[in-house]
Amino acid sequence: MDDTDVYVYIGDITRAGYNKLSTEIENRITANKKREHVILCISTYGGDPDAGYRIGRALQHYYTGNVSVLVPSLCKSAGTLAVISADNLIIGDRGELGPLDIQLRKADEMGESSSTLDIFKAVDQLESRTLSAFRQYLTDIKYGRGISTRLSADIASELVSNLYQPIASQIDPHKIGEHQRAMGIALSYGERLTKKSNNLKEGSLTKLIVNYPSHGFVIDRSEAKDLFNNVNCPDGLSANVYNMISQWIIKDPNIIGGTPFVSDFESFLKRTADETPKTENQENDNRNNDIESDAVESEPTGDRSGENSEHSEQGNESGTEESRKPRSKRKTS
Repeated sequence: MDDTDVYVYIGDITRAGYNKLSTEIENRITANKKREHVILCISTYGGDPDAGYRIGRALQHYYTGNVSVLVPSLCKSAGTLAVISADNLIIGDRGELGPLDIQLRKADEMGESSSTLDIFKAVDQLESRTLSAFRQYLTDIKYGRGISTRLSADIASELVSNLYQPIASQIDPHKIGEHQRAMGIALSYGERLTKKSNNLKEGSLTKLIVNYPSHGFVIDRSEAKDLFNNVNCPDGLSANVYNMISQWIIKDPNIIGGTPFVSDFESFLKRTADETPKTENQENDNRNNDIESDAVESEPTGDRSGENSEHSEQGNESGTEESRKPRSKRKTS
């Protein structure tokens, strides 16, 4: 497709990554090379939701109504937020999305994050277990002991409180508020992005935020079709991009995390083409060096044997001369 720009974004969703992508787009505009359609090939574990929103907004701003997002591998959390900006979602056989689960840093743990899903699942589970235990105690006490409902309820409440109070006391209300705000961010950003793309089905945004059990839950192409209106397999240009980028990720899976790699796909192809001949030349040089070293190692064998024989002959001659000298001395004496 001659009317399509292609950009590659591999790595964490960060402000720096957003700035790089914006620069790539602006460079095409400055050079008068910007086309009508765009494909963003993105693979990430997630990151900053604000940056994910800005990436989606940038695509919608510069390529209004013509945004396609290609998912060649993992695209989680804030990456899924950026995907919502797409008018057309393309997911490869190895591609997968994840829930809109915003990760918050743990204040007491270096380099670790907590999931908004975790704390609310814990609260829901605690509430469910508490109600279930209360009903069970109330029924057992009332009908087992034959006492009044009010007294049975008081006893059941006391038992449940003693059982679950130590667990409930560990839940920090400030933490709940923090996670509630994080979920609100995902909801608000998602609503704004889908207003332009109109690709999410009704109720799908809420599903992405609260309906999946874990941060790493796999949303493959089949599952994505239940959430998005336009989901397709790679085809034509997107198939070529998918094959190249997915193979790159397979060879080095670590590139999905860490500092984002952001590039215009044409620049990426030139870079790959420049690196390939160097690699081949280095391999050929190494082979030639191996052949020469083998030849050098095999040649000295005969020379050394000749040198050894010469040394032995010289040694014999010197030995003969030395043996003659003592005899002459004996004659003189």
